[in-house]
Amino acid sequence: MQEIYYDIRKTKPVTGYEIDADGYAILEAGIIFYVYGDSKVIVHEYSKVFAHGDSKVRAYGNSKVFAHGDSEVRAYDNSKVFAHDNSKVWAYDNSKVWANGNSKVWAYDNSKVWANGNSKVWAYDNSEVEAYGDSKVERRI
Repeated sequence: MQEIYYDIRKTKPVTGYEIDADGYAILEAGIIFYVYGDSKVIVHEYSKVFAHGDSKVRAYGNSKVFAHGDSEVRAYDNSKVFAHDNSKVWAYDNSKVWANGNSKVWAYDNSKVWANGNSKVWAYDNSEVEAYGDSKVERRI
């Protein structure tokens, strides 16, 4: 069951979305969402997602994702991700990632990563990384 809301208090559930073949809820563009539990969502075009607790997000088209608590994010097309608390991020197509709190980042296609707090980054394809606070970086070709 997807736990997706329009508000942080979980009083306005999101309904009426389609589910793709991989089980991801395809959400409206340009809206703010709060995602919890094992939910899987896809957002487009300037959407904003606050992801908590094992949720999975695919973000496209300048979207922003704030990931907490073991969330997984795949960011494309100039999206921005703020990763905390053991989150995992795959960044593509000039996306930007701010990683904190033991997060892991795989950066591709000219993406940029700022890593703090024991985060680990694998950088590919002309990606840039700035690492602080015991973070580790591996440059891959």
